[in-house]
Amino acid sequence: MTTLLTGDLIRAARALIGLSQVELARKAGITQKALGEFELGKRPITARANEKLRRFFDERQVQFIAANIEASHLEGAGVRWKPQHLNSGIKTI
Repeated sequence: MTTLLTGDLIRAARALIGLSQVELARKAGITQKALGEFELGKRPITARANEKLRRFFDERQVQFIAANIEASHLEGAGVRWKPQHLNSGIKTI
């Protein structure tokens, strides 16, 4: 199962590639209203929107990461450009 993106992760990934909410929503195929509500935590992200955003970011070499630990919550979650080589100390989410 794919981890659902949080509002903070979406906002960070959007900032990494330099897009506004309007631009990201249009390019990913979701509404700006929904994107804004996801980012602000006003509503949980849907599985469909999660998949669209993940596909969009993956195509642009954006990777979602967390500390490499076993836990039910994300520790040290963030975004980065996808590296050329695997990094064993980072867990992709």
